[in-house]
Amino acid sequence: MITSANGGGSAMPATGAKPAASRRRHGKMKTVNQTVIILLLALLVLLTLVPILFMVFSSLKSNAQILSSFWSMPDPIRWGNYGEAFASIWRYIVNTLGYAIVASAIVILLSSLAGYLFAKKTFPGKEFLFVMMLAMLMIPGVLTLIPSYVLYENLGLTNTPWVIIVASAAGGQIFGTFLCRSYMAGLPGELFEAARMDGASEARVFFGIVIPLSLPILATLFIMHFMGVYNDYIWPLLTIQDSKLQVIAVGLTIFKKQFGISDMGIQFSAYAISAVPLVLIFTFGMKYYIQGMTQGALKM
Repeated sequence: MITSANGGGSAMPATGAKPAASRRRHGKMKTVNQTVIILLLALLVLLTLVPILFMVFSSLKSNAQILSSFWSMPDPIRWGNYGEAFASIWRYIVNTLGYAIVASAIVILLSSLAGYLFAKKTFPGKEFLFVMMLAMLMIPGVLTLIPSYVLYENLGLTNTPWVIIVASAAGGQIFGTFLCRSYMAGLPGELFEAARMDGASEARVFFGIVIPLSLPILATLFIMHFMGVYNDYIWPLLTIQDSKLQVIAVGLTIFKKQFGISDMGIQFSAYAISAVPLVLIFTFGMKYYIQGMTQGALKM
């Protein structure tokens, strides 16, 4: 009986080995799945970078190198392409940066004010006004293109910097108000009440409490609107005739017509130079951009 009992007990390790083997198989499958995911993501990144790498390599080639050896490395490297390209487009870049910075600053100021009012103040028709404002987001911009042009033409703003600044500021305020209102609604109201009890004015509450606490969403809004103004093509093409006031998106097409197909290396250099401001602003503002988008999504 004792031997039998011992024999029955010796079967326990065999049954216990099954969960261990199952865990090993599960671990192997998890490793395989992670490897497949990493490979797919690496392929996606590679496909995304191919046009960028092609642009950079082509910007250092001559026209003969581009046409004869499409995927080869530049030999010799033509650094002079960037000098010629920058000399032709620097004015367009400066114009666009000025328009984008001023318009984005106006959008931040107006959107933060409107978002604070809709989030923390009570007044008649607040919800109706907010819904009507959001309804304007559903109207495609192409439908208002010609009426907007007629309006700014009658105001005498066409072919001036203000036609870009005012139009972009007015168009970006709706979405900006929605973002700011959703974010500021989650701010604790006790802070505002305590500040008012201490004698702070509404301006002091807004600029001293609301703005500092809302910096992530304001940075997000600035980056989004800046990129929108910088990449805009249709509106500047329609409203700006003076090349000295033109933006970079339209300036690149003028540059292409100027040099034609005989200077493709310089064209690619111009494309690469024009992308530098966007890369820089997103690189240095990516932390605040992600933080603002994440916190804003959680508070909606």
